[in-house]
Amino acid sequence: MGIDRAVASYTVRPPRGRAIIFAVAHLGLDLRKLDVASLRVSGRRVEVVLPGYRRRWSCGPPKWRSSGRTSIPAQTAQLFERARNAFEAEVGADKALQERARDSARQSLRSLFVGLGFSEVVFVDKLSPEPQRG
Repeated sequence: MGIDRAVASYTVRPPRGRAIIFAVAHLGLDLRKLDVASLRVSGRRVEVVLPGYRRRWSCGPPKWRSSGRTSIPAQTAQLFERARNAFEAEVGADKALQERARDSARQSLRSLFVGLGFSEVVFVDKLSPEPQRG
């Protein structure tokens, strides 16, 4: 489950021209980390602590803006690494995008739990301690 960021670009200006890399960033919650420690069930009520974010990105080959420019493998690898770091920082700082990913996960999980027969699904930051039974 995740949200795709619109196409982003990052420009690097080496001494002999400029390359533009276009990328798509994917931000979602890693629901593989949702386990019994992040759920509490009481009757038909379930409390859920959402897991952390998962980021990934994909990009196309660089577009060189210079006549006669050819890519050099070492420069291309450096370019991709710098672009990846910039993209990850941008996505990591985008609070609105993070909230959209959380909303998407909440909506999907709420539908799942209601479909399983729960009537109340509550998303919490931390599970409260279980009441002592005596």
